[in-house]
Amino acid sequence: MKLSSILNFCILVFFTLLFVNDFFPATTLAEVLSKKIILVILIVLVIIQITTAKGTYKRLSKKAYVGVTLYTVGLWIVLSLLGGESQFGLSFNSPIFYIIVVLLAFDLLRVYRQSKNEETEKKAQ
Repeated sequence: MKLSSILNFCILVFFTLLFVNDFFPATTLAEVLSKKIILVILIVLVIIQITTAKGTYKRLSKKAYVGVTLYTVGLWIVLSLLGGESQFGLSFNSPIFYIIVVLLAFDLLRVYRQSKNEETEKKAQ
């Protein structure tokens, strides 16, 4: 496996742990890995990823962008349905939740339209 793939996977795992830690702060996971420790690990992983990229900028593919977006919202919903209560204030009762979901839906629609336009342009050539 490539180092960038391993780093991306580790970032996703620690991002998930951060969410779980926020929704279920009374678990043993939260006692072992506090939010601060997870954030420090995430920052270090992102810095390592940036430095190993050696100045090359690689955009996230549209499929990966959609996947990460749906994963984040899905994780938020699943953790709420499991009875977790966010310490940060993320909940179904919060208007922020619905604002974020609507904004993400518009953004995903934008990405979909953009990919359709690119396909049309490729066919025209």
